Amino acid sequence: MAGSLLLLALVVFAIGCGGDSSTGAETTDKSQRLYPRLHGPSREFIIPGGDNIVQFFGQEAPPSEREEVSDRIHAWMKARVAKDWAEDCKYLSRVYTRTLVRDAEQVTDKPKNCPQTLAFFGKEASGTSGNTLTGPIDSLRVRGVLAYAQWHGPEEDWILPLRNEDGRWGIESASPLARTR
Repeated sequence: MAGSLLLLALVVFAIGCGGDSSTGAETTDKSQRLYPRLHGPSREFIIPGGDNIVQFFGQEAPPSEREEVSDRIHAWMKARVAKDWAEDCKYLSRVYTRTLVRDAEQVTDKPKNCPQTLAFFGKEASGTSGNTLTGPIDSLRVRGVLAYAQWHGPEEDWILPLRNEDGRWGIESASPLARTR
């Protein structure tokens, strides 16, 4: 019930915010009317009527942090596409690595570490999308130790969860998540 009331309040708020409060002018960008408080690169990923939870997660990171994460994702993608599982695992968060290995242990007793687990799961773990990052990431939404990187790929948009461990961003998924535009 409380969730329904909150959703209703958000819908009413969004409908009532059709103008630019600084000028009083009516905005022409539909996403600006529906999401007036969202600024920055994450706005590019809004799908009106779609799942936009990542776009409102935390705050947009500064360009220097986006650049650092872009470099890390590029290196990870290169290892992932080459199926260099030992290198791939270097970019994964410790939390995610433990979960991945524990999941493998539920299925078989063969994999004992991250590279063996990725080799065992193969494309089920690393996906079949190849390298979807053709440039730097476009958005990095951060709240505490968690973040979501977002970028425009050749045919789809992509999201990748991350976790900050000891000042370094670790990847929280063996494959980026496709998001239809």
